[in-house]
Amino acid sequence: MLRTNDFYIDLGTANTLVYAKKRGFVLNEPTVLAVRHRSESHSELFALGRDAKVMLGKSPENLSVMRPLREGVVADFDNAVRMLHAFVKKAKENVFWLRPRLIISLPCQVSRFERRAVEEIGYELGASSVQLLEEPVAAAIGAGLAVLGKRGQMIVDIGGGTTEIAIIALGGIVTSTAVRAGGDDIDEAIITHLKTRHHFLIGEQTAERIKIEVADVNPVAPQSKTIEIGGFNLLKRLPTRLLVDTNMILPAVDSVVREIITAIRKALEECPPEIAGDIAESGLVLAGGGALLGGLRERIAQEIGIPVKISDQPLLSVALGGAKALEDSKLFDGLEKPA
Repeated sequence: MLRTNDFYIDLGTANTLVYAKKRGFVLNEPTVLAVRHRSESHSELFALGRDAKVMLGKSPENLSVMRPLREGVVADFDNAVRMLHAFVKKAKENVFWLRPRLIISLPCQVSRFERRAVEEIGYELGASSVQLLEEPVAAAIGAGLAVLGKRGQMIVDIGGGTTEIAIIALGGIVTSTAVRAGGDDIDEAIITHLKTRHHFLIGEQTAERIKIEVADVNPVAPQSKTIEIGGFNLLKRLPTRLLVDTNMILPAVDSVVREIITAIRKALEECPPEIAGDIAESGLVLAGGGALLGGLRERIAQEIGIPVKISDQPLLSVALGGAKALEDSKLFDGLEKPA
């Protein structure tokens, strides 16, 4: 068993990752748990992570499948702590955990109360110290941007529950904005659209499959794809199947994409003139799972008019950045810390 007492936790709306210094990632699981209710006042953990996610929309009455984080912040403190205790117990099988130093990433546009809640979770896990790292900064580090340099760098981190846009220079955020719209909102928009326009009811997991396999917002040459899904026909009141194509769900996906592009414009409008030239030249980098949405890079480039790149590992950008900050004390010390 490896003895290390420095850990990083990427506590995301969609996934939670735990990184151990000099060891690597020791846990990567969906931020989902299932709780079995024994009585009105007593419940117990039934399933966790991947095992719990497959139960979404399928659980019996005595089971609740929950996402304790919503829109990038802790929505259910008790179950977030319960989930993380179980994750840490799982990670302890491979690493030594005794009053560790913790770095935890969190959105930059959160209240002081929400920051305190994240710190409290860290101490609930037995940490001796808890330090916070803003997610856009972590995403920029993970995407390979020189965050300690003088030139302005722009990162757009599209997560499950929120999209954060930040312009970073000299180790800190010069300006930032956020919109509580992300991959989960696209899933919900697809569910609502199919229900209202096509009288067809689907669940979260099916909506996610549609988003990944069919959605495309390329304004010039979108790829037309189809997928056959199962669901409930509200007119016939029977379970059936439906063929869904790219154009069918475009209005739903587009509504969320427009919110994200509006937020990018807002961040650019607030950008200091000296840094604006840097951004015009280098453009912006997309990170987070939402960066993989079909045609999104081309759509933003056309509407904003600056170069757009996608991080090499968009799904892991925040986690990789946090891991680098944990391993490199000089890098972490050079970053501005959340107040």
